[in-house]
Amino acid sequence: MVETELNRKTEILLVDDEHETLDLICEYLCEKGLDLTATTNGEEAVRLVERNGYQIAIVDLHLPGMTGSELLQEIKKIRPHMQVIMITGYGTIRDAVECMKLGASDFITKPILLDHLHLTINRIIEEVRLKEEAELATYYKNLSRTDELTGLYNFRHLISMLKNEVTRHMRYNRTLSLAMIDIDNFKNYNDTKGHEEGNELLMHLAHVFRHNTRNCDILARYGGEEFVIIFPETSIEEALVVSERICKTVSVSLDVSVTIGLASLPKNTTDHSELIRMADKAMYWGKQHGKNQIVIYSEEMSMCK
Repeated sequence: MVETELNRKTEILLVDDEHETLDLICEYLCEKGLDLTATTNGEEAVRLVERNGYQIAIVDLHLPGMTGSELLQEIKKIRPHMQVIMITGYGTIRDAVECMKLGASDFITKPILLDHLHLTINRIIEEVRLKEEAELATYYKNLSRTDELTGLYNFRHLISMLKNEVTRHMRYNRTLSLAMIDIDNFKNYNDTKGHEEGNELLMHLAHVFRHNTRNCDILARYGGEEFVIIFPETSIEEALVVSERICKTVSVSLDVSVTIGLASLPKNTTDHSELIRMADKAMYWGKQHGKNQIVIYSEEMSMCK
């Protein structure tokens, strides 16, 4: 039943200059429920590919005018994801293998065993289906852990990764630092320029973070205009250098400033929730004392309300 549904949705282009072979394949595959279009030359095949959304092409290697390998390359230029099966004689299998290197999905030899051709088509359909399902699953997985606007990790995934990083760093007695970042006067920015401009600013800010951090650093949108950066294997002094670079870049390239609070483990705490709270306290202290600055957490800040 699944196979029939797949077949109904599959449009196939058949290109072969031997009319007997063409008729034989067309009759057999149409009986199997496949939707077929046939032509005898490469030039017409190119025009058909340009106009129609075929999933599979079956192409004879030896065609008058444009050769099968040349047609394969033209098909791949027009529709890179289109699957192409090459037809070849026993003496030209080496040529068919070369076509595989150019992007063909498979090849079959003459005389054609129609059952084998049908199985090859079904295998390719199934491989495409599985690939699409895997890509869709990856897409939804990424969607569930990233912020739609900025492309950074979202709050839920941030907490999950932070827990894992804290556990790993404590196990191996490593230092980890965390930055809590807030846009200064963001409400005024939104009120003055509008929410669309505010969203643009958030996206530009995410770009600044990516450009000024390492691949191993973990970037997340904490919520609203607040962001978190986790710096694995990084001292507070090293995190300060990066934070200064971020502050300077934001001030120069964007029409805002940011305030950053820093905390680290094991110096300040060994708990992931406390680490965020301490960085947040440091950031909040910076907001209360002038904004546009970087503040390293200290015990006195725990009294900030």
